[in-house]
Amino acid sequence: MDNEIIRIATLLQEAYEGEPWFGRPAKALLSEVNSEMAFEQINGQHSIIQLVQHMINWRRFTISRMEATNSKLHHFEQHDWQPNPSPDEQLWQQTVAQLDDTQEKLLTIIKKLPEIFLNTVVPERNYTFYKLLHGIIQHDIYHLGQIAYIVKVLKN
Repeated sequence: MDNEIIRIATLLQEAYEGEPWFGRPAKALLSEVNSEMAFEQINGQHSIIQLVQHMINWRRFTISRMEATNSKLHHFEQHDWQPNPSPDEQLWQQTVAQLDDTQEKLLTIIKKLPEIFLNTVVPERNYTFYKLLHGIIQHDIYHLGQIAYIVKVLKN
């Protein structure tokens, strides 16, 4: 593994279940969310489950690009921001499990990459894998901030 690859994998891991500088990692934060909270829409905004599904969608996009699958950008755009589903404990648990799965898959793929791959332009985009991988970490952190806020509001 090359140094930059190690740094990216470490940042992804820290944000997910480490001790990130910004606060609680994804696993800790989502462990505080019960299924009732997960589906609550405050002032008509996205629910926690919608935010997590959105994170999963763009993680899957990232995985598809690193694996060079035939999935088109349009597929991921169509599956983005789904309507808020009806409250369902099993659906909430499945969604959290899917986030876990994308985390494991991302880390597995990233750790096998040669550093030179980071300079490759992402198919159907005009930026490199370096930007995409840092971007997916930033994207997750942004939405974790939204989730943390919703959790705080719902607990008060």
